[in-house]
Amino acid sequence: MSGAVPVTPSSPPPPRPNAWRSQSFRWLWGSTAVSTFGAEIGELALPLLAVITLAAEPAEVAALRTAQFLPFVLATLPFGLLVDRVRRRPLLIGADGGRFLLVALIPLTVWADFASIPVLCVLVFLVGTLTVLSQVAAFAFTPHVVGADDLPDANARISATEAAAEIGGRGIAGLAVQFLGAPVTMLANAMGYLASALAMSRVGNDEPRAAGRPDSAQGGSAAVAEIKEGLRIALGNRYLRALLGEATTYNLFNEIFMIGLLLYAVRTLGLSPATLGLVFVAGGVGSFLGAWFGTRWTGRWGYGRVLTVTLTLGNTVPLLAVLGNTAGSWAALLLGAVFLVVGLGIGVANSHAITVRQLATPSQLLGRVNSAYRLISWGAIPVGASLAGVVAAAFGAWSAVVVGGLGVAAATLWVVFSPVPRLNRVQDAAG
Repeated sequence: MSGAVPVTPSSPPPPRPNAWRSQSFRWLWGSTAVSTFGAEIGELALPLLAVITLAAEPAEVAALRTAQFLPFVLATLPFGLLVDRVRRRPLLIGADGGRFLLVALIPLTVWADFASIPVLCVLVFLVGTLTVLSQVAAFAFTPHVVGADDLPDANARISATEAAAEIGGRGIAGLAVQFLGAPVTMLANAMGYLASALAMSRVGNDEPRAAGRPDSAQGGSAAVAEIKEGLRIALGNRYLRALLGEATTYNLFNEIFMIGLLLYAVRTLGLSPATLGLVFVAGGVGSFLGAWFGTRWTGRWGYGRVLTVTLTLGNTVPLLAVLGNTAGSWAALLLGAVFLVVGLGIGVANSHAITVRQLATPSQLLGRVNSAYRLISWGAIPVGASLAGVVAAAFGAWSAVVVGGLGVAAATLWVVFSPVPRLNRVQDAAG
């Protein structure tokens, strides 16, 4: 009589990635949520303060925007090196505290009858400098908090939250500017940074000191060598290079598009701040849906394919905004629909691209590679802002909308003709 065949119990399936299990991540998420909410309020309230309160001309609006993003050219590489050498959490807390104080000064200058475009340019330049520090540090800090397995889930949650903050932030900004005025609205921007600093202080403080190179104390030559290493990887890695080219082209032309659209919507279409806020809310709704549900599509269609298709969608739809020139009273509805679809595509693509970048970068180089990436991609923003002022002043605001929309659509080609669409799993980008 034969014996019974032993049954080997099947191993339980691995737990589904869930960054929410980490208390530190929950505090990190909370910090991101409140700072982004405040920043989105300021993103609409600041240019409206310039256009409505200070009656700024197109060139002055462009100058303000240039000052806001010029630190991404000047400070990104040094901050990337700093982030790889020290703990990131104190940097994040300090950056939020500093931004709270600086943004709070903006309405005070208005009420003291001291506000002018040059004064605002100085303040937003300093705020932008701290924003560079915060973003570079956060990019390197998040993988430490959640680990590689939960990183895609963490990025998806953060991206969805940022989109939700955009929904509420810009909607509230439009209403608040209309009924309370732009200076009062800017205070909400400041309070968001204060709340973010308090939340970040609750994140677990067991972060190890980031390891710098042994010869880093030898002087400037070692620092230059480390910075060059970050640039080399950002430009040399086939995945990072494609995403960097797309992001740089997008940022350049999207700035032309958005400044032209803002000037045209306020001064030609006569859209109120509240209506503009609702248009941006539609974009936030799309971004939230895309970021929240995007990870569910990748298992079926492949990570790179989903990233490429949604990026193409988000970058091409702005071309439909040119119809707003003839839409008359339907312009606001058309723009809202355009921003909804744009948000949906970009919401998926952005969270996917961030994870690819983090996994394609050696962990000890996250600060430097990300700073090199941001230097090039975000450095295009002040260039685009300056070009927007030139185009709008010479040919009209609507010409800036058309030029910007065409350039944003062309940005996708960097990714389409790259290895990114062939990524089946995001883990394949590592190594």
